[in-house]
Amino acid sequence: MKKISRSLKTEQMNFSMEKSVPPAPLEDERIIEIIQQALRKKQGVHVIFSNKSFTGDIVKYDQERRQLIVKNFKKSMSTIIRISEIQKISLVPNNIRIAQQKGEV
Repeated sequence: MKKISRSLKTEQMNFSMEKSVPPAPLEDERIIEIIQQALRKKQGVHVIFSNKSFTGDIVKYDQERRQLIVKNFKKSMSTIIRISEIQKISLVPNNIRIAQQKGEV
């Protein structure tokens, strides 16, 4: 019985430890590759960073300061995101851009 309770306690601790560890951020090279691709294709991005998210067009990519300036599709709000804070970044399809510009999403 003691072995079972120790085993359960160990499993419970392992489970709770896994929940507290944030997901591993993408490698900087891959993030920069996606940023450059978005700039080349003039396509919007969806960025998850510091437990926040933002969708819009890249206004400026500052390689020296390692930060990104993104403005939403309605051009009413912008944000500065440090590359080191980015957890996930992906390109946004054009139909999502059109829907957000119209205010449907």
